[in-house]
Amino acid sequence: MVRPARFDRGPAARRNRWKRIWRSLRIILPLLLILAAWQVWNQPRLRAMLGLEQEASELVTGGFALCDAPGYASRCVVDGDTFRINNRRIRIQGIDAPEREGQCVAETQAAARATRALNDWLNEAPFHMLPEGTVPRDRYGRELQSVWRMDADGRRQDLARMLVRAGHAADYGRGGKPDWCR
Repeated sequence: MVRPARFDRGPAARRNRWKRIWRSLRIILPLLLILAAWQVWNQPRLRAMLGLEQEASELVTGGFALCDAPGYASRCVVDGDTFRINNRRIRIQGIDAPEREGQCVAETQAAARATRALNDWLNEAPFHMLPEGTVPRDRYGRELQSVWRMDADGRRQDLARMLVRAGHAADYGRGGKPDWCR
């Protein structure tokens, strides 16, 4: 007969230990799942990535001009990824458009096309933005907004994706800043 090790209390004790661990996990695991779901629900960017419906607190209608147009416009487009509504400066989250004062003529021309495309999209039909207090801000104090509108058939038309697909912008953070001078 083989004697068990001094501190080994046998197979029944080992089974009871796993039962105690599982009992603890049955309580903790649902709480962790609820916390994870709450995080996803309250993070607009994660909700957009998962394709969940966004909560729109603001429905914005057209009436946008170019910010460099003569006269003061309370709603204007600054460049291919930034626009203003009154005192709010809003940058479209997740994209980078060419700069108006570009490093070359090609970038400056691409910036003008991107600015016109953004202006046209904003004036085309009413669109949605996330609640002002729930969006992060960049280092310049601009709101980082998700901007979209719903098609007649109920599909979401995302502004950032449209600008990237049309070649007016690039996904932000994918391999550094794009070279618009190529």
